[in-house]
Amino acid sequence: MAADRRLAAAGPYLPAELIPDIARHLTSLQDFFALRAACRSYRAALPPSRAVLAAQPPHLLVPHSSGALALLHLPRRRLLRFRFGDPLPFSGAVLASDGARVVTFDRLTREVAVTHLLSGERVRVPDAPFLFSRAVLAGDLVLLISPGWVQYCCLGDGRWREACCRLGDGGLCHGANALHMMVGMRSVNGVLYVLLNTCRLAVAELLDNKVELVLLGGEVDEHVRDAWMESKDFMLGECAGEPLLIFKVSLKPAYKVFHWDSGEERWVRTMSLGRRTLFMSGDRFDAWFGPDTPGIRGDCIYEALPRAAGWSEYSLVDGICQIITIEYQGAPESNVARSHVWVFPSLF
Repeated sequence: MAADRRLAAAGPYLPAELIPDIARHLTSLQDFFALRAACRSYRAALPPSRAVLAAQPPHLLVPHSSGALALLHLPRRRLLRFRFGDPLPFSGAVLASDGARVVTFDRLTREVAVTHLLSGERVRVPDAPFLFSRAVLAGDLVLLISPGWVQYCCLGDGRWREACCRLGDGGLCHGANALHMMVGMRSVNGVLYVLLNTCRLAVAELLDNKVELVLLGGEVDEHVRDAWMESKDFMLGECAGEPLLIFKVSLKPAYKVFHWDSGEERWVRTMSLGRRTLFMSGDRFDAWFGPDTPGIRGDCIYEALPRAAGWSEYSLVDGICQIITIEYQGAPESNVARSHVWVFPSLF
């Protein structure tokens, strides 16, 4: 290939089979894509994957006045130079993200799109239901949740299915059992957990036309109820294979976090995540990172800011919250709401 021959003639040339080992030590997506663009052989040797992106820290996807999107590098706290086309196909809201893929919804055409953030590969699902409260991305499933119902679609199938939620004893999650309404759902180690509006946790079995819920434990204790009363929002998350109940208790922001104790079958307040870190975007829980991730503080919650390029860092240990904002050329006006999305290359 001409590009490969020119590169070899210009100076020392590294065999393509060594390139993945070099890429594993890069800590910026800008460096990764620069290496990948050197020649066709390198590009073929470096498909974006977890194996070669393991050392990459989290990035924040932000809008740019050019119409493209840019990436903020968290540890360096600066904008990367390269731009790429907008992977979010609609002007509508971002429904869900797992750091590698993002789910968006066009309310005019009722089309849901699932887009891979680095490759740009996109799956479109038409005729999505209009009424739902939250969206969940679980493997090849997209689930749209309403209080007593779930609409779900398997990517590649393109057909929405409707499932009524039922308790394990056969009762419906509406009507006589209206207290048990779903407000969140998350797959943890292959188990589909559901958070109810009473803060109780359930395990869900997804069948063709119903979601059967098995309640775990008893009623929540006074610590959960107190956090519930003072919170503006709560959501279901996870960390190290355990479900989490996360309360956002003020606009500061501040949080109270409870982990699920499977032995005692109850929520237990936690002030430490074992140096792990949680990432959120508004009312969405996105992902958690293990201890000692370079450039990331442990036992903290990172949340993307809604109207500025930056994030908050809240320490569960001392309750101190830091707000980090990054000014960059080409940023939208500060009072414009933005759909910031966390990008986690090491989870690809």
